[in-house]
Amino acid sequence: MATVAAGVKSPPSDAQWVSVSINQLEIQELGKFAVTMQNERHPWNLTFSEAYEAWKMTLDTDSGDLYLLLLKALKDGVMVKYQAIVWVKPAGYSGLEPKTLVSFKELVA
Repeated sequence: MATVAAGVKSPPSDAQWVSVSINQLEIQELGKFAVTMQNERHPWNLTFSEAYEAWKMTLDTDSGDLYLLLLKALKDGVMVKYQAIVWVKPAGYSGLEPKTLVSFKELVA
């Protein structure tokens, strides 16, 4: 899986990732979801600000899509940049939550 450094302005090198508009409500909602799930995993008390870059990888019709998001969130009153990967399952995916936070990490400058 591609690793993204702080300040990336182009898609990750893995050709399967396709840039998506951050203006889509779905992308901002996925960013909020990622921060909420991270707060449930660790008591960081992050407050979502915005997703500022996003890419999508379609897995297949039975597995759904992965979204790689670069986002900003407040942590102890300081704006911090993070990278999150969220798996969105297709409608009717049996027995699992419709979305899963796959990874979440702070980006270092």
